Amino acid sequence: MWKRMIHTVSGIIEKPFPKNELIANRYKVIEQIGAGSYGFCYLVLDQENHQIKVLKTLRLHKRMTEAGKHSFEFEKKLLASLKHQGFPRYFEDGIYKEIPFYTMEYMDGKNFEQLIFIEGKIFPEKEAFLIAGQLLHLIGLLHDQQIIHRDIRIPNVIVADSTIRLIDFGLARKLRPLNATERKWKRDLRKEINPQADFYGLGHFLLFLLYSDFPVPKDKKEKSWEEELSISSGAKHIIRRLLQIEPAYENCKQIETDILEII
Repeated sequence: MWKRMIHTVSGIIEKPFPKNELIANRYKVIEQIGAGSYGFCYLVLDQENHQIKVLKTLRLHKRMTEAGKHSFEFEKKLLASLKHQGFPRYFEDGIYKEIPFYTMEYMDGKNFEQLIFIEGKIFPEKEAFLIAGQLLHLIGLLHDQQIIHRDIRIPNVIVADSTIRLIDFGLARKLRPLNATERKWKRDLRKEINPQADFYGLGHFLLFLLYSDFPVPKDKKEKSWEEELSISSGAKHIIRRLLQIEPAYENCKQIETDILEII
């Protein structure tokens, strides 16, 4: 109840930075490019080096809780630790009008939400699994550092310079397997803090790609993806395991082995 009140009030009070606002006497706002439950994201021009960057701020209702502030600090440290072109580079942080912020690399590309729903791009089975394999490599790099992304979705996967890149680490956490009680009651599979949470997200990511080639049915009868999609038995097997319909994959290597059989 209290959290809902804070969220509602902050939503009324809080206003994003307008275009051309100069943040910390350095970052000029070009436009707002994102708004999530944790923060606002802006495309900015760094006046010191004339570099285009992304600036992320922590939202008011998150600044009012220790957990929210801790998550923001964790996200900054995580990005700073990632040294791979598949993830945005971390630059610097600061405080402006009592609002914490940090800046990171702007990845000039298109996400899969834009590619599928705006540009109408179609991904045949082999191409979809080639892309999934590249994304799986990035997920594996995170898992090697005991990091679970927890937000593998089509808006957070970008194609930039013909390279698959993964963004938005606001929900990322250090690996923490569920205890017996949590395993019994907590079953939001995407939000669990284990490798299977990212595998579950990868399964849904694959379904979006595979559905890009699916004609809108004339009848309105609802069917399962297994009935609607004309894909190989190997593809179905992978997705079923990713979604934990069949026994879940334990690690990225198992998924990679199955994907290689398809591509």
